[in-house]
Formats: sequence, C-alpha cells, structure tokens
Amino acid sequence: MLSYIRDAIMAPTTRSCSNNNRNSETAGGALKDVNSSESKEALDAPMRGYKVTDNERTRKYGIGANSLDMLISKASNKFPLLELHLYLASDGFEVSDDEYLNSLPSQTLFIVAGPDAVITTDADFEFEKIRQQSPLLKVADIFYDFIEQHPEKFRRMITEYEHQKHRLVLDNTKAHLSLKAEHLEWFEGGEERFQSKEEAMAMRAQTRVRGYYYKAKDELTRNPLYRQNAKARQVINSILEQFRYLLIGCDYFSMMFNRKCQQKHEFLQQHLSEEETDAVSLPSKRLRQVIKEYTKENCILDEWSVSLCSDFGDFYCQGAYSENGNCCSMQHTINPYASRENLILFQVWNLDHQIELCRTILPALVANVEDLVSHPQRKCSLHNKKVVDISVLEYFLEIFSLKNLKLVHIVCHEKVQRSNRSNGRLLCTDCHEYRIVQELMKVQVDTPTS
Repeated sequence: MLSYIRDAIMAPTTRSCSNNNRNSETAGGALKDVNSSESKEALDAPMRGYKVTDNERTRKYGIGANSLDMLISKASNKFPLLELHLYLASDGFEVSDDEYLNSLPSQTLFIVAGPDAVITTDADFEFEKIRQQSPLLKVADIFYDFIEQHPEKFRRMITEYEHQKHRLVLDNTKAHLSLKAEHLEWFEGGEERFQSKEEAMAMRAQTRVRGYYYKAKDELTRNPLYRQNAKARQVINSILEQFRYLLIGCDYFSMMFNRKCQQKHEFLQQHLSEEETDAVSLPSKRLRQVIKEYTKENCILDEWSVSLCSDFGDFYCQGAYSENGNCCSMQHTINPYASRENLILFQVWNLDHQIELCRTILPALVANVEDLVSHPQRKCSLHNKKVVDISVLEYFLEIFSLKNLKLVHIVCHEKVQRSNRSNGRLLCTDCHEYRIVQELMKVQVDTPTS
C-alpha cells in the first residue's frame, strides 16, 4: 500500500491659483516648524540598537535608531517594501509609535512586513522548523496535499486497500510488544528517539492537539478585531494563555492514543464486548507538574481524558458526521501498534470536529470577545450579573477534546458545512466555569520558581 501511494502521489510538483499657493506656503511653513521641532526632539533622543528580519528569517540586521521613523527608514534600506511595518517577533504585535518603541528593551527583534501580513512569531517559526525537519511530518504533508487535491481518487485507493486487508491475514504477532528493543523496525524514522510504542503514540496525540492550538492562534491573531482593537487583543491573548495552561493540565490529551491509559472512551465498550463474544515559548517543569496535579485533583478534564484504543491497541472508526452516534457502517479498524505500515497509515485517520473549528467555533469565540469589549454592561444569561469573560473552558473542550472530536477513517471524514453551533457564551463571576479557570491561572502565581 505504501509503495502504491508513493508511486501515485509523491511525484515532483510545484507549490503564490495664487491664493492657494499662499495657503500652501502658510501650511507648509507651519508643517516645517512642527517637523523641525520633532526632528530636534529626535536628535536629542539617545540611539539604541535593534534587530530586524523578514517573516521568513532569511536575513537579520542590527540597526541603531532613536525613533520609529528612523528605524523604519533604515529597515527599508535593508528590506525594500512599498509599505513597511514593524512587528514584534515575540508575539506579532505591530509597533506604531515612539512611546511604545521606547518601552522596549535594546536588541528587540522586529519583523518587517506589509500592513496585512500574517506574522510568523518566534514560537511558530521554531515549531515550523521542527516540522520541516521531520521526515515523517513531511510525508504527512504530502498525504494531506494529495487528499485535498484528489479526494475521490484517494478514497478509491483506501477502499481497495481495505478490501485487500480483509482478504489477507495481517501479521499482528508483534502488536503486544512495547519496547524498542523488542520491535526495532516499528521505531524506524520519526520514532527512533522513543523507548516504547506507548510513548511514541502519546507524542503523536500531543502533536495533533498542538496543531489545533497553532491553528486557533493563527486564526484569532490575524482577525481584524485582534489587530484593530487593543481591548479585544488583550482578551484574546488571555484566552490563548488559558488554553495553554489547560493543555498543560491534561498533557495535551496525550492519553488519546495510549493503550496503557486505563480510562477508555465509552464508545469502546460496545466493540470490546463484541470482541469477547466473537473471539478471544514554556512553563517550568515544576509549574507544569503543579498544573497537572491541580486539574487532576479538581477533576476538570477527567471525563475527556480517555483513551480511544483497546488495551491491545485496536482503534475503531466512530463513523461519519452524518451517521448518528459512534458507529461506523463500514467497520473500519486499525492497530498502529502492530506494524510500521499500520503506524504510517494511522496518519490518515482524522480527528473530526463535529462543531467545525474554523467555520463555527472560532467565529463564535471572536463574536463573544467583540460583544464583551463593546458591551461591557451586558448581563450574564444565568445569573443576571455583569459579564467579565467568555466561557474559555467550553471553547477549550470544543477545540481540543473528545467532547467534540471523533476519530474517523479518512473515507468517513465528511468535509461538509454543518448546522450545529458552539455552546460558548459570556460569563459572570458567579459562573462555575469562570471560577474554575481563574483558580487554575492562579497556580502560576502561587507556585515558587525552581
């Protein structure tokens, strides 16, 4: 199957009057006086060193300047753009006045780009660099590009392979093995740094969830509301920070693909009973541990911190969106613990957002943020008190957890627009969900640094 897919899709491709004159002279003279005053102030200001680079980090320069105009002028000599803007490399914020520039430390790194550019922050750039250096993730990119361009052809290929699989007796004799020393070929490629299959599968789950975080962050921070409204930007940054701490608390839902996790998803019970009948830029290590202990003690995410596979490593498709419940009419199954081939094929098993991420959840989140900053006197629908925040925990569960995600075979992943809506809302200080998240965020304040 791998050879067939490689031959089919891994071929080289290419990836895009006089009174007016007197008035003008008068205005020009006034402007000249103002500019002269500003120029004198600029000349009196001390020179400071800064660094500039482009969005792709192809070149980096050190620049001395004592004003934003001087910094932009010198940066334009290095990166000639029609309309050059400066953004902080750390978080993508645009620097637009001298007052804010002077509040930044020397040697601050800026990204030069156009006014509507999507800024790649330092954290995003490092993550992308790691992704590009991973051979396995490169193969995954090729797979997904092919799937998007030729969905019907890929479905036929997978269906044909499934039929062949049912006709052949697959070798599952090594599925029960766990350690690298016991099943060395399973760890070839991207899994070489792991010592057990469970550790490698846990990291694969984390990688998928981290992808949703970066997708949400990218969509939120390039939204016009974020770029144009300072209050909204502050709220969204706070939401992203809270998302990050909740993800730390649940270890980025690493247990989803870990067969040794004792807590199993409820939909597994039907399959397991049938089998019995038929056959036999981060927080410190100390802080991360405190967050995990807090979420566990308070049972914040217990219901969704479950595994999707059996103790043997079998995964079952939960069915297409149009099918009710967690039932796949085609009975797709896979055990990535059994062989390297199965492990690679498991990449095309998708986590499907039942409430769509980009079409529904994130637009609803932005709408609530806009409502919060534009109508601060609005009342909570439950307690009739002034709203202070949005339901971060509900949005978190819809984006990252199995409350809204279903594991489906690629053939069962229906990429159609859906009618269901997000359950996120505005909260007051009496809302239980608000108190839970606020208590979690206090952990970082109360934890001593190591």
